[in-house]
Amino acid sequence: MKNILKPAFFLLAVVAILLLSDLSNRKGNQRSAEIKRVAIFKFNSNLILNETETGLLRELNTQKIFPQRQMEITRYCPEGDLPTANTIALEILNKKYDMVISISTPGLQVMANANKAGKITHVFCAVTDPFVSGVGITGPGKDQHPAHLTGIGTFQPVEKAFRIAREMKPDLKKVGVVWCTGETCSEACVKKARAICAELGIELVETGIETSSQVYEAAVAMTARGIEALWIGGDNVVETGIDMYINAGMKAGIPVFNNSPYSTMRGTLFGIGANYQSVGAQAGKIASEILNGKSVKDYETVNVVPEKIYINESVLKKVKGNWTLPNDLRARADSIIVTGDK
Repeated sequence: MKNILKPAFFLLAVVAILLLSDLSNRKGNQRSAEIKRVAIFKFNSNLILNETETGLLRELNTQKIFPQRQMEITRYCPEGDLPTANTIALEILNKKYDMVISISTPGLQVMANANKAGKITHVFCAVTDPFVSGVGITGPGKDQHPAHLTGIGTFQPVEKAFRIAREMKPDLKKVGVVWCTGETCSEACVKKARAICAELGIELVETGIETSSQVYEAAVAMTARGIEALWIGGDNVVETGIDMYINAGMKAGIPVFNNSPYSTMRGTLFGIGANYQSVGAQAGKIASEILNGKSVKDYETVNVVPEKIYINESVLKKVKGNWTLPNDLRARADSIIVTGDK
């Protein structure tokens, strides 16, 4: 009897070990299945997009419903190179992420075109005008975007930028802009600029470019056309070469203003635009809600522009003409920056 029981007990022990091992494996697989895999697709590394990504990552990492062990984030950036961007978009699709979050208008366009079949959920941000981006977003309504695609627009306050420029130089008559003709976001801003300049009696002098390598020469040529200031709209190509743009202006004693507050630290006279960390945080909130079960169809496409005004007072000493900082504008500014020689 004892000889019979020993093999039986042995077999039971082996079966128990195998069952426990399988249970452990099944629990491990269950934990793996719960991990949300998210790709962040930033088109290039400029001030605006970097700030947006910072806010986005901060929001994702602080979501209580997704502690670190439940989310994997992979970051991609083609640095503005379109062929590389297309390759990355296909890689994101092939790796079967739960979600991709794109930052910038070109990022939205590249990713949305690759993902027309809706293989993965796509959230976008830092996009000037989603409705003219050509990705199937026809209006702000919940039923006016593809079922797998949602996000927020951030149309820069172009009109306000020109009104501030006029405040700082009441006799301002001629402003130049270099812009990338291949970017719908840049074109949308330039159209706004044309309208406000016509209203204010300012001549807008334009030069179109295609790549960031053309920024400096185009800006230098622009300063020889009698302009009193250079402006940048929501243009990823020109923003990439902003240091060259500012340098061209400073050599001619001409200030640069734009719709990025953070650029004042690089040498623009002023910037009025969105707090892009807040924009990124808003996109992160939407992404987290969707990953937690909310439907893409529940979202409208809204314009999110938490405005900030930064002014670099030091630039006033380096430019020609009667540029000043009125007390009323000083009081409205979120930050007055002093750089270089005081």
